[in-house]
Amino acid sequence: MRQRWILNLVLLGFILILGALAFYTQEQEKAELPKLTDLKAEQIQNIRIERANKEAIEVKKDAQNAWQMTTPFQLPANHYRLERLMDILSHQDYTALTSTELNLSELKLKPPLASVNFNPLKVAWGDTSPINTAQRYIQINDKKVYVLTDTHYQQLTGDATSFINLSLLGEEAKIQALKMPNYDLVLKEEQWTVNTPFSADEIDTSQDALNTLMSNWQQAQAYHVERYIEGPIEGEIQITLKAQKQPLHFAIVSLSPALVLARPDKGVQYQLSTVQVDKLLHLPTAEETASETTSSEDNMRIPFK
Repeated sequence: MRQRWILNLVLLGFILILGALAFYTQEQEKAELPKLTDLKAEQIQNIRIERANKEAIEVKKDAQNAWQMTTPFQLPANHYRLERLMDILSHQDYTALTSTELNLSELKLKPPLASVNFNPLKVAWGDTSPINTAQRYIQINDKKVYVLTDTHYQQLTGDATSFINLSLLGEEAKIQALKMPNYDLVLKEEQWTVNTPFSADEIDTSQDALNTLMSNWQQAQAYHVERYIEGPIEGEIQITLKAQKQPLHFAIVSLSPALVLARPDKGVQYQLSTVQVDKLLHLPTAEETASETTSSEDNMRIPFK
């Protein structure tokens, strides 16, 4: 019996060694493949995405090297999605098809289902492989055809709003003035002034509270952007940013079950958690500030063990 256990352990160890060797060999083979293209992501200044039966998407870098969508919306672009898309340029896990008699129409590469122009380089996406539907045909500059894992096509064919930056005000926004129902705030000599129908006994108008409100707006991120749906609104917001002549206009579309803030002039609306209602649309009451201060002081008195 003991000899059988020893034999089983030896066999198991042998199988594990073979498996590790096979995995290592496979990874080495992948590493030896050259990158799909020689183009580096940092070299790209313009991207144009074309999809069958859908509007094209165009983005470009501005003077500050930030991505801006120019078509079909004029808004800051989602740079995380663009960086993920540009991963295709340095992809190394693929199979090159060497046949010169490929039927590009059958592969849905002529015309392609989707294509992306990275500056002068064009990458086209075709059909999924009949052997492995997790893989898809692509073609580089209307020449070489490859098969690789399908990680970009769904993103490419989604709505153009998915390429819009989730930040409400854009990256590194600096607010100079904020006007919304019940509050009118202006920055003067690095201090916030506020006009409101509420008294100082009802809300906290200290600089700390006003700075927190401004910080919440400057860092506000939506979890989803969609096309604007015209309808009744619950209020309007006007935000003036530093170095911008024209203020941004938001419409409060909904407070629940999600906070929805629209940019009707841009044709989009942003969905945020209802937690953001108090953070963005209200100053804390005097009681809330007093409670937070007391809680903070109590925590400071707790001795370390």
